[in-house]
Amino acid sequence: MGIGSIFTLAFLVILLPGVAGYALLRLAGLAIGPSGLLGLLLMFVCLGLYPSLLQRLGWVPRRARRPR
Repeated sequence: MGIGSIFTLAFLVILLPGVAGYALLRLAGLAIGPSGLLGLLLMFVCLGLYPSLLQRLGWVPRRARRPR
């Protein structure tokens, strides 16, 4: 698993849902502005979930908790 796998996963997890959401909203008849903003919002939500996905897959180690 190299660096290319992480970029491929980022494409699949972040960019693809945003573009698909935009396209579906455009097909549903929503104007280009609102559908673009909602697609961008979906990308930001997926971007926030991406680090936890990398941790769950074991590609990035979990942060060690500091002892109290």
